[in-house]
Amino acid sequence: MSTRLTNTILIVMLMLNLAFIGSWWMMHKKGHSNDRMMHQGFHNMQDRGMMFLTKQLNFDSAQQGKVEKIFHGHADKMQKYQSEIARLQKEVFKCMATDTPDSLHAFMYADSVGTCRIALQKEMFRSSLAIRQICNADQKKKFDELMQNMGKRLGHQRDMHGDPTMHDSL
Repeated sequence: MSTRLTNTILIVMLMLNLAFIGSWWMMHKKGHSNDRMMHQGFHNMQDRGMMFLTKQLNFDSAQQGKVEKIFHGHADKMQKYQSEIARLQKEVFKCMATDTPDSLHAFMYADSVGTCRIALQKEMFRSSLAIRQICNADQKKKFDELMQNMGKRLGHQRDMHGDPTMHDSL
């Protein structure tokens, strides 16, 4: 690869990274970095999500008990992954915020962010699959429809709001 092309790619990547860090910093400046609030937020979302699914899928009490266990475990794992991603992104910023940026470590932290995001996606799959397996045939149809609608809605929200958590850190 030519030096000119390499330099152009590095400049574009640096500009994207600066845009990400700026949006990340603004989000956390508004109070989103408080771990306790984040942990409570995951459990509040978990409770609302569980109530929504219970109502939409008309779970019986046995199904509700199983889903509750899945949701509790899922919320704890998701909170841990999100906290680790936030910690790693802070490390990336520290590597950049010096007169002699440490790109070797920054890339290492960025790779770790990617690994955490992969684990987060796998957890989403495992939890969703576990809930789906609790459903009867009619509930599975409704569950699949709800998941499709949620996927469309989340994708649309990210497109509309430019969700900074979905961009690579470098």
